[in-house]
Amino acid sequence: MFRNCYSLLVVAFFAAFFLVSCTDNSSTEGSGSDGLEVLKPTGEVVIWQSTDPVMLNPMNTTDANARRMSERIFQPLIQLDYFTYEIIPVLAKSRPVIKESPDGSSTMDFEIRAEAIWDDTGEPITGKDVAFTLKVMKTPKVQNGPLRPYFAYIQDIIVDEDNPKLFTLICKEPYMIQESALTDFHIYPAHIYDAENVLANFTVKQLSEGQESLKDNLELTKFAEAFNAPSFQNEIIVGSGPYELESWKPNQSVTLKRKSSWWGDDVEDANIWLRAHPERITFKTIRDQNTAVAALRNRDLDIMYRIDPRVFMEELREEEDFTADYQTGTPTQFIYSYMGMNMARNKFNDVKTRKAMRHLMDVEGYSENIFYGLAERVSTFIHPSKKKFVNDKLVLPDYNIEKAKAMLAEAGWGDSNQDGTLDRMIDGERVDFKVEFLYPSVAKTSEKGVLIYQEACKKVGVEIIPVGMDFKLMLEKLRKREFDMYFGLWQAAPVESDPTQLWHTNSINGGNNYVSFGNAKSDALIEKLTKELDEDKRAVSYKELEQMVDDEAPYIFLMASKNRLAIHKKVKSAKFSGLGNGYWSPGFVIENVVGQ
Repeated sequence: MFRNCYSLLVVAFFAAFFLVSCTDNSSTEGSGSDGLEVLKPTGEVVIWQSTDPVMLNPMNTTDANARRMSERIFQPLIQLDYFTYEIIPVLAKSRPVIKESPDGSSTMDFEIRAEAIWDDTGEPITGKDVAFTLKVMKTPKVQNGPLRPYFAYIQDIIVDEDNPKLFTLICKEPYMIQESALTDFHIYPAHIYDAENVLANFTVKQLSEGQESLKDNLELTKFAEAFNAPSFQNEIIVGSGPYELESWKPNQSVTLKRKSSWWGDDVEDANIWLRAHPERITFKTIRDQNTAVAALRNRDLDIMYRIDPRVFMEELREEEDFTADYQTGTPTQFIYSYMGMNMARNKFNDVKTRKAMRHLMDVEGYSENIFYGLAERVSTFIHPSKKKFVNDKLVLPDYNIEKAKAMLAEAGWGDSNQDGTLDRMIDGERVDFKVEFLYPSVAKTSEKGVLIYQEACKKVGVEIIPVGMDFKLMLEKLRKREFDMYFGLWQAAPVESDPTQLWHTNSINGGNNYVSFGNAKSDALIEKLTKELDEDKRAVSYKELEQMVDDEAPYIFLMASKNRLAIHKKVKSAKFSGLGNGYWSPGFVIENVVGQ
């Protein structure tokens, strides 16, 4: 779910809001391991979203909006508790037993819960399903580039012959997050995703060791093409979780229906990931945020998150009739914002230019005027909550027009034709310093940040051309590196993260290293860091990598903002969280409300 292995999810650049309309005639069945009431399933939860998800297959997607949906359909072995942030078992009966060897290799012993079955067949979920999922993960040409590197450390699996619910993962080398990486390892049913049993002809070990030799294997290529096809991304979406895909109406809604009989209902003392109260969860696409705010005021929305900061602080929190019905909160989010520069473009291929551009963003003003102080400035890719790993020696670039102007001149930029726009000779041709700046059109706070930056850049002769785009189209351009600059957000988990997907050069094509950062030295440091099991030594490596990133300046780091949440008081025992959208809607207990 959380891509804690520093895939950090290409998070919803856009803000999305939750809408709940429930007719609740539920009755209490008892309480779970977290002390909350367990109710019979009833009612419908309608979740407002600003744009459709890209796809619902968690193996392939990097879209956080889609992750919020797919985590209700698919399940991993273990997951993070939404409120304690501790690792808890989901499909697994307990956390793994890890046995380390002197050579750095290790094993992880698991047992699948006795109750866990595939609801469509009644067949038990076993280690064989885990083996199948590992095979999918490692099959060449499956479009899971951002996810695949986090499971390279698993070389093989041994399933117990007498009890297939018992299995052992064979880990070939040390990996700093070998347990927490599995929170993003969702188990797939082979009978749905490989009806022709293609992967039965290969072992996990073969696929682990044969990435190069098997890349053109005809059987595997055929399987990958089928798995990547739209039918397995948007139509046939089957997992072991409590919900199944009922309908997807493009640009209108995605509806998940609770299974009439789900194995999790048979688990005693169930934790939060084994809760599923609403009968339906509908994600409704409404692009206009003002319409969503109006719906909230009309009590058509029970839940809304990442509310526009001005509306949240100056209006909603000051309206007595609103606060009488809604509780509001500003929990920390494990998210930070930044502006990325494409180092592969000739305008940004020298570090002097990139460093000059950092001095043109008034981050403090952006925080105060747009986010009303509900944000903390960041200097690096490590979330400020992880203080042990943050390099506190990094100097935050100050907002300084004159300094930026001088640095751009040093980088060779001047106004040779006196037209007000800087230019310089590049490959024998005079090029104007005009920058297309991509941002998601639905993200108004991001748009405001781009416009603030545009005004500052204009003062030094750099022309910023804001390009608001549909999120799907923007993501495609980022993947193809067809951009000058872009406004981005990354989301992580509260646990440690593997920087490979953001900063290793192997992630420039197929990963999330959109800015094309890195060299042999930084790659070697990342590889050393990910294999280091000593936390103190990892902290040293993190800080060294942060310094390398700062030296090259591919990002203008902005801030880690707080969430702005409103939850209707008819939701009992609602808790705010730093994960996901700020709360766990399937576990909501909703009071009877007359007229709904």
